[in-house]
Amino acid sequence: QFGAPTLITRGTNDVQQVQMTVLMTFTIMVMAPIMLVGGVILALSEDVSMSGLLLVIVPVLAATAGVIVWRMVPHFRRMQKRIVAINSVLREQITGLRVVRAFVREGREKERFGVVNEELYDTSLRAGRLMALTFPVVMLIMNLSSVAVLWFGAREIEAGGMQIGSLTAFLSYLMYILMAVMMSTMIFMMIP
Repeated sequence: QFGAPTLITRGTNDVQQVQMTVLMTFTIMVMAPIMLVGGVILALSEDVSMSGLLLVIVPVLAATAGVIVWRMVPHFRRMQKRIVAINSVLREQITGLRVVRAFVREGREKERFGVVNEELYDTSLRAGRLMALTFPVVMLIMNLSSVAVLWFGAREIEAGGMQIGSLTAFLSYLMYILMAVMMSTMIFMMIP
């Protein structure tokens, strides 16, 4: 059912990816929910009216990360097929090396390898661009949420409904919450 190139890919690249995903899941996915729940509880205890911002910020961050991951899944599936194709061509070239040399077909084999290598490169580049886009977008959302908290917090401080220390604490709790969402996003980026 599976060819040798597919088994080679499954035995090397896929095993490494599964190991990294399991390792990251056990380390981060245990810590992220604790940070998220703890941050929400502490933010609510600090200022309930400011916690309304969490109802906007967290879903926006989660939805943005979800869209990026959703767009990455097809690229990773294509990349898997491209890795199998490059393993197939490379395996054929290694096993048939004497025949290739005997019939002076090195140029054709270089061209075959170049084609599958270029396809893998293009797919990897597209997936890499989306992965590279993730962190600037997340940081933009985090910084905009900090600005929103400071904006609304300054109004409450001016009205006398909040202390500066409470605003600083709320901002720290917000960062804990957003870091938990961002760490969860990293795991979901590895899963595809």
